[in-house]
Amino acid sequence: MKINLERLRKGTLKMLILEALDKKPMYAYEIIKSIEAKFNGIYKPSPGSIYPVLKQLVTNNLVSIEEKDNKKIYCITDKGKDTLKNMKTEVKTIFSSKNHYRKLVSELFDLGLILYSYKDSLNEENFNKIQSILERCRSEIEKTLDEAKQS
Repeated sequence: MKINLERLRKGTLKMLILEALDKKPMYAYEIIKSIEAKFNGIYKPSPGSIYPVLKQLVTNNLVSIEEKDNKKIYCITDKGKDTLKNMKTEVKTIFSSKNHYRKLVSELFDLGLILYSYKDSLNEENFNKIQSILERCRSEIEKTLDEAKQS
């Protein structure tokens, strides 16, 4: 079973954008900065990832656009607030009902923090070694999950 990481990222980004706009209407740049602040600088979405998701949110009537000084200000709609509430409920359900899943996600988050803390001292050789380890790890995890699914 292959997980569509791009879809997962877009779903997560969709929720992060709606959360930002739930606080106040914002320009796209402000949305990016709000998300970056939420992750203490560890993650900053690019304009290239934000704008397609914003377009989709507008198309689905989850976000509306107001013009001010020839700039777009994005606002969450009532439908967007309902969607955000449902998304948050779904996330809470996943993490509360599957304690072992939460432990795995916590381990992955800790790994991400370790990598981030060494980002400035990581040379190309170590980067390549770590990337290879992560690729093998992902492959082993997918193999394990596929075998479990077939059992």
